[in-house]
Amino acid sequence: MSWSPDEATLAAFRHLALQNAIEYEGKAAPGSVIGRLMGTRADLRPHGKVISPLIAKAVAEANAMAASDGLDALRDILEKEAPHLLEKREKKERRVGLPELKNAEKGKVVLRFAPNPNGSLSFGHARGIVINGEYAKEWDGELILRFDDTDTVVKPPLPDAYGEIPKEAEWLLGFAPHRIVIASDRIPQYYEHAEMMLKRGFGYVCQCTGEEFKVFRVDKTACPCRPNSSELNMELWGKMLDGTFKPGDAVVRVKTDMTLKNPALRDWPALRMQDTAHHPHPRPGIGSKYRVWPLLDFQSAVEDHLQGVTHIIRGKDLMDSTRKQTLLYGHFGWTYPE
Repeated sequence: MSWSPDEATLAAFRHLALQNAIEYEGKAAPGSVIGRLMGTRADLRPHGKVISPLIAKAVAEANAMAASDGLDALRDILEKEAPHLLEKREKKERRVGLPELKNAEKGKVVLRFAPNPNGSLSFGHARGIVINGEYAKEWDGELILRFDDTDTVVKPPLPDAYGEIPKEAEWLLGFAPHRIVIASDRIPQYYEHAEMMLKRGFGYVCQCTGEEFKVFRVDKTACPCRPNSSELNMELWGKMLDGTFKPGDAVVRVKTDMTLKNPALRDWPALRMQDTAHHPHPRPGIGSKYRVWPLLDFQSAVEDHLQGVTHIIRGKDLMDSTRKQTLLYGHFGWTYPE
């Protein structure tokens, strides 16, 4: 059965259109009126297709009346029929400055800014590091500059960036970062935590191809490698390290839950092999030294814990990373940063 508004609802459309025309000096907008209506009348939300043309008509009539009779004529109508709409709406106080840092303590805040050193800082980088720096100053805390340089194939680091970025950061911040951490220097720490995962049973070596695992992920079913024993996982891990396996033959996955609503969180990959023979790391002493490299979400989570990071400032586009890392922290029994 089709829905149609009753007389009281039609009157509400008209009154809101008049109110909007008064507020915007005879230039009421249908979208603004609809937004206000739906915000107060949840029961009308399923009927948007019917309501939209009726609101448009009411707005056109209100604007025409304002043009011909003046805004006082509109006020007279509302004074008689809906005087509450003439009351000035309370404006929310505009926040000045950065939001409060949750559960922060003076002198104990540790933040990090973690670019990939594959070029100079971008405008987006500049915004991120300045926000982190302002929080560090406000709370007498520390700001770590961390180079997430564990991808030698897709986004290989540029040697000059290791020197340029700290200078750019200091110029933007007004102070030098309190610590500089380079992920490629810390591969043994990531190996140590990978082995902890494999031995404790919340990680496993997966030999499925990417396409095969994609099917398991979509179907919400475990891959054949998931039940591996700790002993078998450590044996396979050894083959990743010694070169028996080649890039693409195996990855280390974090056990989560293959039925999680978000597919990206289902047994996500933590470490993979890279062809550093053909794509060596550009830093002296690293080069082709390591065959197995951590993926960013694993490396970042482990490093945040080891460096004592208390607060992470990240955009909404990285919320999947937050969720992945929270799951990993839970496995290790760590407390995730704010």
